Amino acid sequence: MSEFDSLANLLPQAHPMILLSGYKNPSSPDEVETWVDISPDSPFYLSENSGVPGCVVLEYMAQSMALCVGFLRRSRNLSPKLGFVLGSRKLEIKIPYFKNGERYRITAKCTYQDESFGSFDCKVYSSDGEEVAAAQMTAFQPEGDVTKESLEAFS
Repeated sequence: MSEFDSLANLLPQAHPMILLSGYKNPSSPDEVETWVDISPDSPFYLSENSGVPGCVVLEYMAQSMALCVGFLRRSRNLSPKLGFVLGSRKLEIKIPYFKNGERYRITAKCTYQDESFGSFDCKVYSSDGEEVAAAQMTAFQPEGDVTKESLEAFS
């Protein structure tokens, strides 16, 4: 199974919105390490800037958080489930663009989780190990199955 297929089995996103390139099998149930390889084929890539805008880091972090939850759900024989980012605290984005040809490593460590809410410390590192973004992210996962009809309340 390819990394992409593996990601598709753990995340509630579908192609082309799976932005992560891969992950390292977690050594702890509350922390995950992922990465994204930037290329002209990357979603949100801007050729005039040879990269992906820094604000997309929020989605990189959100998908890393979802992957952490996805591993937990898979260990319980449950499928991925849609969740919503409620907000971020102490958000720092230190680069304007994720550069073409670079690999960025993302870590998401769960600091709190109950049946519906979770908080994560997220960090992003450049290929030379420099921290380029960080945030404390909070997410919500509704009870029951989330369907198109149940989401209409949010539109």
